[in-house]
Amino acid sequence: MKSPACEIITIGTELLLGQISDTNTTMLAQQLREIGVTVRFRTAAGDRLGDMVRVIGEAVDRCDLVLTTGGLGPTEDDLTRQAIAEVAGAALEFRQDLMIQIEEIFRRSGYTMPENNRRQAFVPSGSKAIPNPVGTAPAFITLVDGRPVIALPGVPRELKYLMGKSVLPWIRERFDLGEGMILYRSLKVVGIGESGVDGLIGDLMAEGRNPEVGLLASPGEITIRIAAGAARREEALSMIGPVEEDIRRRLGEKIFGADEDTLEGVVAGLLERQERTLGVLETFTGGLAGLRLHQVGSAGLTGDLVIPGIDRFFEWLGREKENRAEEESLRAAQKIREEFRTDLGLACLGFPEKRDGFSEVHAEAAAVGEGVRKTFSWNMGGDRPMLQQRGSVILLNTLRLALLHQGP
Repeated sequence: MKSPACEIITIGTELLLGQISDTNTTMLAQQLREIGVTVRFRTAAGDRLGDMVRVIGEAVDRCDLVLTTGGLGPTEDDLTRQAIAEVAGAALEFRQDLMIQIEEIFRRSGYTMPENNRRQAFVPSGSKAIPNPVGTAPAFITLVDGRPVIALPGVPRELKYLMGKSVLPWIRERFDLGEGMILYRSLKVVGIGESGVDGLIGDLMAEGRNPEVGLLASPGEITIRIAAGAARREEALSMIGPVEEDIRRRLGEKIFGADEDTLEGVVAGLLERQERTLGVLETFTGGLAGLRLHQVGSAGLTGDLVIPGIDRFFEWLGREKENRAEEESLRAAQKIREEFRTDLGLACLGFPEKRDGFSEVHAEAAAVGEGVRKTFSWNMGGDRPMLQQRGSVILLNTLRLALLHQGP
C-alpha cells in the first residue's frame, strides 16, 4: 500500500503566542494514520496573509495532501480562504447554498446572522464545498496542481465531526486507500538510554522500511514504535510480528510492556500475581513512585513514607551518617518493610546537591523481602522534577526486575 504524504497546517497567531494549545494536529494525525496517510510535516502560521500563502505553497510542493485548520471565521483576520485562493491562482466565489446553511445555523440558535458572516460563504473558485451542520464555517477542498488542500475549521468539535463524516471518506476514495491503514505497535523500554537502544536495534531503523522502526525518549523510558502500512489489519500485524520478536530478543527484560502498558501498572500486576504487599521509603523522589502505584490502584501498596532530608533520614534509620550508601539503602528497605509489616520493602536513597544552577544526586535503590535482595546505584543531574521523574522510574524498575525472578 502506498501511503500518501500529508502536511497539517494550523492557522492562528494565538497558537504562535502560546495562548492556546494545539490539540487539533494531534487528533488529525491520529485519524489520518488510521486510514493509511503518513503525516510528514506539521506547520503553524499566524494570521498574516503572506506567511499563510508561503507555508501552504511549500506544503503543496512537498506533499500529496495538505490539511489546514483555522482561519475560516467571519472576521478580518480570518484569511485562510484568501490564502488558498492565491496559492491556487483562483478567485473567491460566493456560494448561495453555503449562505443558506449558515443563516439556518443562526435561525436554529435564535439569532440574527451578522452581516460579516457572509464571508464564510466564499470559497476559492472550483472548490468542493463541505457543509458544516455543527458550525458556521464550511470546509472546502481546493486542488492546487492536482493536489488537494483541505481547509477545515479550527473549533475542535466541528473539526472532528467534519473529518469523520466527510473528509476521511473523501481521502480514502481520492487516494484509493480502500481499507488500508498504518498500524502501530509500541514497545516500552526502561533501564537503558536512547543511544543504547539505538546501538542494539539501529540497523532496523533505516528510512523507507516497512515496517518502520523509530524511537521516542521520555524521562527514564524509551518507546520503540513499529509502524506497518498495509491494505488490511491482518497483513499489517503479520509484518509487525517478526520485527517485534527480533527487538524483544535483542532487548530482553529491558522491555517492560507494550502499547498502553505503564511501568507502574506492570509492577502492580506482578505484586498482585505474587500476592505480595509493599512498603516504600522515598527521599528525593518525593513520593512519586508510591503515587504512581497508587494511581493504578495497586492493592499491594501498603504505605509510602517520604523523608527528603538527610539528617531526618538517618534519625529515622537510627544510625549515624555513613558513606556506604548501598548498605544504608538495604537497611532502609528492611526497616520500611518492618514498619508497614509488608512482604517487601523498597527504598530510594539520595540527597541532591545544587551545583552550577542544577542539582546532582548519587542515588541508591534497594528491594528486600523473602527471596528478594536487589540494589541499584546511579548518578544523575538536572532540575528537581526531572530527578524525581527519573528516580521514580529507576526505583519501580528495580522492584520489577526483583519480582520477575521470584515465585509466589
